[in-house]
Amino acid sequence: MADLRKHSSTSNLIRFTLKHATTGVGLTGLSSASSGLIISTIADNEATATTYTVAGSTIETIATLGTFAAPTATKCRFKEVDATNHKGLYEFQFADARFSVANAKRLIVSVTGAANLLDADYEIQLVTVDLYDVGFSRAIRAIGYGTVTTGATTTSIPTSAFSVSLADANQLNGRVLIFAGDSSGAGTPLQASIISASTTGATPTFTLSPALTQAPASGSTFIVQ
Repeated sequence: MADLRKHSSTSNLIRFTLKHATTGVGLTGLSSASSGLIISTIADNEATATTYTVAGSTIETIATLGTFAAPTATKCRFKEVDATNHKGLYEFQFADARFSVANAKRLIVSVTGAANLLDADYEIQLVTVDLYDVGFSRAIRAIGYGTVTTGATTTSIPTSAFSVSLADANQLNGRVLIFAGDSSGAGTPLQASIISASTTGATPTFTLSPALTQAPASGSTFIVQ
């Protein structure tokens, strides 16, 4: 399964397994002081890698596993996770800048050099959406999602944002607009109605029929299916 991270995301924790060069099982016992250890990163559009080495004292330990702490400038962080229950699993922490290379779509992490270590490459795909964003999770199940602005009525829903910029008037006629369970306005959560008209642009106004029982408050969110 690919490791997908939002481009320019911050405080990234990376974990993957390093294996023994002879046996192929998880290699335990590596640390930020392991002789010969080299950790290198390079984006798909970079000509030169950013490399960290024990020899150059540019690999630091991790004080608390699972908690990001920005590495010292020009360094990365590295630590074994659990030599008993997760043999060979290690955590890596890099400066945020490694995930912000302009126009990069992938970041490769390579680990080499330590005794008994099978050279390893780990690929991170840099995507334009945050996969953990609530709006995105709604959007993948819907045509689009939006936020209500002031002035809404039971039949007219102006928006402050909509995930799709509409090119044509009435483009979504016949689709269903459904309010999220956390929407505001008495009786508004989970209500739904049919779109009978819509304006164009990134902040369209939707006309609904039949009417909602209550007008949604500004800030209420919805999806269109």
